[in-house]
Amino acid sequence: MKFHKGRLKFVLPLSVGVAIASNIMLVNNYQEVPDQSRIFIVIGATLLTAVISYFLFPQDGDNPDDRGPY
Repeated sequence: MKFHKGRLKFVLPLSVGVAIASNIMLVNNYQEVPDQSRIFIVIGATLLTAVISYFLFPQDGDNPDDRGPY
């Protein structure tokens, strides 16, 4: 499998959205979480989202059996 730049149009907005949403949720609902732990949680959620979304949005040619539209 090779790196596809076309996937970044899905991966980046999802990652940014998860980072913002998780930060807002942690600030509003979990004030007792220390700031350093909060940062690690946001980074972990963002990276996990990026990896999962990269593999869930396939591009043309990912499957060697694909022959394209007929």
